[in-house]
Amino acid sequence: MEKRDGSYMKLLVCISCLVPLLLWGQGKVKYDESFDPTTLNDWPDSKVRIERIKSLQDYYSGLGEEPDSTEIIEQSDFVFRVQLGSTSDYEAAIALEERAAATFENEIQVQFDSPYYKIRVGLLKNREEAQELQQFAIQNGYRRAWVLRTKNSPVNNE
Repeated sequence: MEKRDGSYMKLLVCISCLVPLLLWGQGKVKYDESFDPTTLNDWPDSKVRIERIKSLQDYYSGLGEEPDSTEIIEQSDFVFRVQLGSTSDYEAAIALEERAAATFENEIQVQFDSPYYKIRVGLLKNREEAQELQQFAIQNGYRRAWVLRTKNSPVNNE
């Protein structure tokens, strides 16, 4: 029994020594933040890089202070365009687009709906303006120009 009591006693002594150490280490650890890794000179241009990061932080933190200068433009779901032509030949479509760009001041759009390239002009809010643009197109040699109402999207997929 003595051997058993001796090992039991050793275990009790070890536990009694470890418990205070564990409890003592439960407090908040304070880190020394005064160390500057750039003083090691083991990373070339590290100060320059850190200064760049700091200047970016200043830049991005300052962005929230300035008022937003974005202009909000209301857009309707649908607009009117004048279709000048439609062709399955890519080169003919590009030639028609270039000719239209020389004729019109309005936005020119080439939309591909397989197998046709559709060349359209304008981004108009009402049918009356579109019909005026259609008459201008007809007077300038686009005999098959017609008005259509399309979905208003910045992408050429409607």
